[in-house]
Amino acid sequence: MTTDTTDTDESEHTIRADTPTGIARCAELDSQSAPYTVHGVAIGEADTTYGQNGPKFWPAEELRIAVQSLVGVPLNKNHVDDDVDAVIGEVVDAAYQDGVGIVFEAEVDDEEIATKIYRGRLEVSIHAIHRTNGMTEDGAAIVEDVRFLDLSVVPRGGSPSNYVEAGSSPIEALASLTADDVAQLIHTDSDEPDYETTNMTEDTEETTEEVESDVDESELSEEATEDVEEEAEAAEADAESVDDVEDAELEGEEESAEENAELRERNEALEAEVEELRNELESVRLEYAGRLAEDTEFFEATELAEKYSFDELKAKFEEAEASHVPESPGQEESTPAPQTGGADESELSTPDDVEVGIAELESKIEQYDKMGWDAAKADAEERLADLQQ
Repeated sequence: MTTDTTDTDESEHTIRADTPTGIARCAELDSQSAPYTVHGVAIGEADTTYGQNGPKFWPAEELRIAVQSLVGVPLNKNHVDDDVDAVIGEVVDAAYQDGVGIVFEAEVDDEEIATKIYRGRLEVSIHAIHRTNGMTEDGAAIVEDVRFLDLSVVPRGGSPSNYVEAGSSPIEALASLTADDVAQLIHTDSDEPDYETTNMTEDTEETTEEVESDVDESELSEEATEDVEEEAEAAEADAESVDDVEDAELEGEEESAEENAELRERNEALEAEVEELRNELESVRLEYAGRLAEDTEFFEATELAEKYSFDELKAKFEEAEASHVPESPGQEESTPAPQTGGADESELSTPDDVEVGIAELESKIEQYDKMGWDAAKADAEERLADLQQ
């Protein structure tokens, strides 16, 4: 016990160990020390949140897949993620509960925040990156591939189902995870490749809306109120900057996808055209070989086609054509068969020669048909028809 005496009134003030100090402290925390355990719902099953980026729908299956990314993230104040003083704890466990959503358990280092949570004056809000896939009938963007970055304590959370309370969670799914399990989950999550920022959008729940505080004005000093307002303005500026970058990235991605699609279509068309020209060139080359084979006794058409290139076959064919120029316009290009009569006879061949010619042409027609030389086959059929008349 100490005794203080003032010079003005010379009265004695006795101060004991249990004397009130004038500083309010939550009675529930008297038997506890930091870190303080809290639990609640981070985001509800199939909730629709409303932020600066518009309404967003969070499907149950996507939340079920993403739940373990919430384990080990910081517990912040008012979505401030670039100030060490804003970190007030950590999410130590999380699970998905059917019909409820993502339930969590966290540790709070700040006694003042823990007191407000015990008194039911604060809520929580998620901070996550994700993709979007379509819209609901109500115009809300459907999120997918969710990954949580942190969980914030705020005056009013973005999820209508969110809440935070003092104490450990009664959910069995949370109690079933040991500290080693949580450490393993955190390690596994850190080994995964980073999300591509061009394909993701950032959602800061309700950080850009006007803060509605349920805390009694008597508990907040004027300086604390100004700090909250400054933090909200900074968060709003950050969110606007993120939106601008994301919009530009998404527009660039869409334009790039359209250009890639056009290039693929153009390449496919060019490849088809090249293949068609290649087939046509091969067909002409084989026809040249077939024509030249008719005028030689030493090579078959297939041998000529294998022996010479297209340009060589073309040159030889033109040379052979030039050597068979008819003496008059009405004369046939084919070499006449030997004459059997005198010089005055007009008949070009005997019946035996005609039969031999017919047999040769029929053999060539059959060969051209097997080789697919349509032009050479048509020409041989025309000459066969002339002989058979």
